[in-house]
Amino acid sequence: MSSQTRYRSGVVAYVALLTVASNAAPIEEGDLVYESGGYAYPASSQADAGTESANQTAFAGNFAGVAARKTGLQTSETSFKLTTDPGYTLVAVSGDWEYPCASTSWSTGDLVGADEASSGTALEDQKVAKVTTVDKAIGIAVVPYNALGDAQTTIIVRLRSALVHQSVSGQ
Repeated sequence: MSSQTRYRSGVVAYVALLTVASNAAPIEEGDLVYESGGYAYPASSQADAGTESANQTAFAGNFAGVAARKTGLQTSETSFKLTTDPGYTLVAVSGDWEYPCASTSWSTGDLVGADEASSGTALEDQKVAKVTTVDKAIGIAVVPYNALGDAQTTIIVRLRSALVHQSVSGQ
């Protein structure tokens, strides 16, 4: 998915994470990213754990936040910049961010996790889904009063980054 600013409200704190060299795991602005060994990776780069539930649990445990800037180039993408990967990216670890989701009825406080791609072998970089247990959650839903109980195709997510020990599970 292309870079898309998804910030909606709240105080945003950033951390800098290293990125892998040579565009091996390009990151778009707005991607949900996880941290492994001090490096940032987009959700779709996570190794397949076999099921959507297992993928969501693995991702939530290492969830870093939302990529605040593009790093690297996607396949067949060109740039006139001399450097497209400075070796790090900024990741927002707090704030409210809006993401697409399957048509779902949401209530404020519902748990939100990363969504699995239709292929069933990877997570989406910029799509979320309602989850039922805190070990799969990357945040909680914030629903405007005029949308309560209505099916929504986008939802505002209040992030809970595992990097700052604000995970939904409290761990």
